[in-house]
Amino acid sequence: MRPVYFLLGMIFLLVGVAGIALPLVPTTGPVLLAAFFFARSSHRFHDWLIGHPRFGPLISNFRAGNGIPRAVKAWALAAMTAAFGFSAIFVTTHWIARAAVVAVAIGAIGYVARLPASRR
Repeated sequence: MRPVYFLLGMIFLLVGVAGIALPLVPTTGPVLLAAFFFARSSHRFHDWLIGHPRFGPLISNFRAGNGIPRAVKAWALAAMTAAFGFSAIFVTTHWIARAAVVAVAIGAIGYVARLPASRR
């Protein structure tokens, strides 16, 4: 399973890196998943990710139970609401697809809303 975990870690890391530059693409969640998969596949990549100046603090704060910074949480909730709302209104045409988008939105937005937030 190590090669599969490593591949998943790389995929989620690439999504997280893309989220830095692309609006509406998340960064924190994919980076946390990348750390999870690297911890099970490659100690070298896991240690690199934990020590990274941009991604390391996100992971350590989350693991310590400090949550994510309030500003990041607010941006994430706003971006998720906008993206899911746009998809539900303009992208999907069938009512089942809209219901699926709304169901995923409720779960994802609810999860992020329940995450603890730090002041910094």
